[in-house]
Amino acid sequence: MKHIEVAAAIIRRDNKFFVTQRGYGDFKGYWEFPGGKIEPHEGAEEAPISALSLTG
Repeated sequence: MKHIEVAAAIIRRDNKFFVTQRGYGDFKGYWEFPGGKIEPHEGAEEAPISALSLTG
């Protein structure tokens, strides 16, 4: 079985949470926290940020 490391973020501001809704696949329409695959050059804290393209 393929092993992929991922990380998710819980983003809260003023008691509101940022979540996304899947638009494809078996879980289409379900809500999820933003996240991303952990690339070899980054840590778990950086993966959700780079997945959201918030840095460079």
